[in-house]
Amino acid sequence: MDPFVSALEELAEALLAGEDAEGALQDIAQEHELPAPALRNRALRAFGPLETYKQRQAEMKKERDQTARRRDPVFAGASFLAAVASLNPRLSIEDRRAEIERLAAEYDVDPAAHKEAIDRLRRR
Repeated sequence: MDPFVSALEELAEALLAGEDAEGALQDIAQEHELPAPALRNRALRAFGPLETYKQRQAEMKKERDQTARRRDPVFAGASFLAAVASLNPRLSIEDRRAEIERLAAEYDVDPAAHKEAIDRLRRR
């Protein structure tokens, strides 16, 4: 197996964990007995800019989640209600309503279709 594969996997994990890109790259290269510049070049080709890897992965996950919700309206509704349930109970009525509207847009659901469930959540 290519020694760079396991090193790149380890580097991806380190970047997702929020470690410093340059420090993690140096440590992993040394651990796998690879030249750091070679590992950096392979990582740049595989991942793109290392400094923004974590952010780009989070954005891609968000896009995948949104696509899954668009394909399945039941999943979208359940995700929306879960997000509404986790709202801060100390929000004012206006702030809560605004946040529900924002979440409805994010989850691509009609809040009126979930009014009854939202009202039950509020009574808790």
